[in-house]
Amino acid sequence: MQDRPSANILLEAIADFLIKEILPITKDNDLLSYKTLVSWNMLEIISRELKYGEKFLTAELERLSSYLNKEDNFLTKTYQEKLELAKLWNKELSEKIREKKIFNPHSVEWNLVKLTLREKLEIANPKFLQGE
Repeated sequence: MQDRPSANILLEAIADFLIKEILPITKDNDLLSYKTLVSWNMLEIISRELKYGEKFLTAELERLSSYLNKEDNFLTKTYQEKLELAKLWNKELSEKIREKKIFNPHSVEWNLVKLTLREKLEIANPKFLQGE
């Protein structure tokens, strides 16, 4: 295998190119400027997903595993398998919230939901969390 830049470094270079080189020359074309900004934002999300996605997903599965008393050894699973497992366990969590009619925003269940949402926002839109 050759030494090469990581996927994150490549994504950051492309994002930087879009913002510094392409966006300024599209200032007279609103649609192209918009598409450039959207493309830049998508690259930033992908970069954060590569950087934090598996870490946050593993933490989420650890919390859900503990709360739902699951014995699954998810650490040996692929990223895609972990995503499917998180989807399944989150469905179980939401069913418990619905069945027990848990409305207390400070309950264990809602704290699990809020922490997962916070981690997802760290990837999708970290600026959203700056106002806290």
